[in-house]
Amino acid sequence: MDIIQENQTEERKNPFFSSSYGTPHDTAPFDRIHLEDYEPAFMEGIRQDDELTDTIIQNPEPPTFDNTISFSVPDNLLSRVSNVFFNLLSAETNDEMDELAQKMSPILTEHANNILLNEKLFARIKAVYENHRELTPEEQMLLDKSYDGFIRNGANLPAEDKEKFRALSKELSQLTLQFSQNNLKETNNFQLHLTDEKDLAGLPESAVEAAALAAKEKDLEGWVFTLHAPSYNPFMTYADNRELRRKMYMARNTICTHDNEYNNLEIVKRIVNLRRERAQLLGYPTYADFVLKKRM
Repeated sequence: MDIIQENQTEERKNPFFSSSYGTPHDTAPFDRIHLEDYEPAFMEGIRQDDELTDTIIQNPEPPTFDNTISFSVPDNLLSRVSNVFFNLLSAETNDEMDELAQKMSPILTEHANNILLNEKLFARIKAVYENHRELTPEEQMLLDKSYDGFIRNGANLPAEDKEKFRALSKELSQLTLQFSQNNLKETNNFQLHLTDEKDLAGLPESAVEAAALAAKEKDLEGWVFTLHAPSYNPFMTYADNRELRRKMYMARNTICTHDNEYNNLEIVKRIVNLRRERAQLLGYPTYADFVLKKRM
C-alpha cells in the first residue's frame, strides 16, 4: 500500500503546469490543486514573464505593434495561478495560505515593478504608441491600455521618483494584503449563536436550516448566524428581533476597529497616505483624481 501511494505521489503533476485543465470550459480544478502547487507556479510564471520581457527588449527589429504589444506569453501562467490563489485567499483562506501570501506578495510586487519601470521596454511601447501602422479598434484599445498602464505605474517618472514609486508600491501591497486578511479573519471570528427558537421569528425556513447546519459544523446546539452575506442578509432582512439585528449590524459595521490584533485603523491611515503620495508623484493632486481619471 505504501509503495502504491508513493508511486501516485511521484506521478502527480502540478495542475498549473498543464496547458489545459481538462475541465468543462477549462475552469480551475480546485479539487486537484494543493497548497504546495502555488509557489512553484508563481515562480515559473515570473520566469516566463521575465523571459518575454527580455525577448521584446532585445529584439533588434524596430518596435511594432506585433513584436512589442501583442507579443505575449501563450499560456499566461502567472495570471492563471494568481487568479486562483488570490480569489481563494479572499474567500476561503487559512493560516498556510496567509503565510504564503505574505511571502509572495513582495516578490510579485517587485516583479510587476521590474516590468512596469523597465526603461527599455517602455521605450519600445512608447515608440509604437507614437508611430504605428493602421490598427483595428481592438488593437488600438490594447495599445492605449498598455501605454496608459505603464504611465500610471511610473514608467515616465525620473529615475529618483521611480525608486520612490517602487518603495511606495511595495509597502502599499503589503498593507493592502494585511488589511484584507484582518478583515476576513475578524469576519470569520464572529458568530451569533442562538438556542431559543423564539429568536428565529420572521426568518425564512432556508435561513433557519442554514443556521442549524452552521451550528452543527461547529458542534453547537441551536443556530449560528455569521457576518457572511448568505447568513447576514436574510437575518437583517427578516428577523423580528430588533436587538439581535442591532447586534449583527454593529458587528458588521465595526469590523477591524476593535482593540485586538485585527485592528485596521492605523493600516487604513497609512494606505490613504501611500495612495496620496503615489498619485502626487504621477502629477495628480489627490488619489481620487488618479482613480476618477479612469472611472468617470
